[in-house]
Amino acid sequence: MVTALTGAHVVVGDGTDIDDATIVLDADRIVSVDSGRPVSGVDHVVDLEGRTVVPGLIDLHTHMVGGDNAVGHGDEATTFKMSDPLPKAVIDSVEAARVTLLAGVTTAREIGSRDYIDVYLRAAQASGQIEAPRILATGPGIAMTGGHGEFWQPEATADGVDAIIRRVRDLVHHKVDVIKVVSADGPETLAKWTTAQSTPEELAAAFGEARRLGRRTATHAMGNEAITNAVNGGVDTIEHGWYLTEESCTAMVEAGTYLVPTLGNVVDIIHKGPALEMPWASMMAEHEPAIFDRFSMALEAGVKMAMGSDCGGNEARQHGNNVDELIAYVRFGMSAMDAITSGTLSAAQAVWLDDDVGSLHAGKAADLVIVDGDPLSDIGLLVSGVAGVVQAGRVVRDDLGVLEGLRPRSVSPPSTTTAIRV
Repeated sequence: MVTALTGAHVVVGDGTDIDDATIVLDADRIVSVDSGRPVSGVDHVVDLEGRTVVPGLIDLHTHMVGGDNAVGHGDEATTFKMSDPLPKAVIDSVEAARVTLLAGVTTAREIGSRDYIDVYLRAAQASGQIEAPRILATGPGIAMTGGHGEFWQPEATADGVDAIIRRVRDLVHHKVDVIKVVSADGPETLAKWTTAQSTPEELAAAFGEARRLGRRTATHAMGNEAITNAVNGGVDTIEHGWYLTEESCTAMVEAGTYLVPTLGNVVDIIHKGPALEMPWASMMAEHEPAIFDRFSMALEAGVKMAMGSDCGGNEARQHGNNVDELIAYVRFGMSAMDAITSGTLSAAQAVWLDDDVGSLHAGKAADLVIVDGDPLSDIGLLVSGVAGVVQAGRVVRDDLGVLEGLRPRSVSPPSTTTAIRV
């Protein structure tokens, strides 16, 4: 069925917007996005009455597997529920994925997962078994012995170039989309956030082998040394970067590396952490002004940025709050338009998906978020004003009943992938 959404303020995702526009959808694809209301050759018309439509949002740093609902007092193995039975971890992950989708995140990169649950979530979403963002999976990633993140798979830490290459190949064998070095720095080894862990040679080996095998790459890196080592090694995205410097900004700009800020996590640790007895909360409160100043510097330097929320990354950063990340970007100086672009086309480009998602253009997936109000005037409306979510042409959220007539979220009875159909 061909459907036209008329009377929409369309934020295209590429830095432009169109007033009083019409979006034509056919099944799971966008047919056209044009100014004006006259339409022909459509089966159904929905008048959005001036509401704003933005592309389905893309969160490049989620932890839907584990995290969020275990109070770990700063203990990550507890926060990520590593001691939970595997069936419970899977059930909790399915729920977290559903909540993330309903927040308007139609595509997500799961950036650290126990037991390759994210690989199976990806397949379940693609087949229609579960409601979730379409997923890029990372699995447990790569950590050095004793390093930040080794808790995901302690028996599979990798030290030295040869071991790193074997680990990349093992992750690829397990069908991950992304090779992540789980930490280039962290508080464990020397009790500092700016401690470089993996060596430049190890990082270059990880990212070189990943690219040779057609995988995207990411690294957790907080400080200057770790960031520049990873950028020089050829990484696609730097995660966090809270203690970046002019030197690391220059390196990212020259290499075209994307920075994924996760600043919503900073805010949540500060405001929610004390009640959760998080040991990082007081430190983050002390560092907060300087962290935001550094991101203002990075913005002015021209560092490319893509949205990543770190929801589920600790007990303070709860699933479903993904899009408040963009409020933090406006706070350090982005325009609302550029903040939205960071969560749409820029995020898609960072992970090589921009041919299919990230903007409202003909031929792309029909991923839409309907907002009751104008997020270009108030970026917070992407959190409080979401009235509808459409993923691949199917309605997954319709608070105001304005999307009646579009394809419903389920079009056929669910079936397992192993059942014999009769």
